[in-house]
Amino acid sequence: MTGRYVLQITPAAGCRAPIATFSFPMDAAAGGAAPKPGTQVVLTGDPGGLEAEFLNEAQALRGGVGTTADGALANESLRLWIRVIASGPVVRANDGRGEVRSGTMMGYVAFGGAAGDEGELGSCSATHTFVLGAR
Repeated sequence: MTGRYVLQITPAAGCRAPIATFSFPMDAAAGGAAPKPGTQVVLTGDPGGLEAEFLNEAQALRGGVGTTADGALANESLRLWIRVIASGPVVRANDGRGEVRSGTMMGYVAFGGAAGDEGELGSCSATHTFVLGAR
């Protein structure tokens, strides 16, 4: 998986998130080969703000996804803080690159306004879903 992607995170229904789905522009690149092949996916324009480090195993991605203490501003002008373990099967996109159309994330998410504080609009620990789609 390499190139430009959109990460869509859908918090669990019980989280009562202010919106159904948060989306972020992301850039993906090979994250190393030893001891196992990996993929690094970072927020476009702010690579340290939101990052995923995945292992590539048996046509699936598995790894950690997190934000800094500042959270990450979603395309929807709300801020998300996240610390999760994610996994999902990799399928082929229309352009031939890999993408995850149906993944799960287990862990903590918190919501805030664009310039808000962590959790001001709620937070929870649960199983969430994600899509990492080629763009």
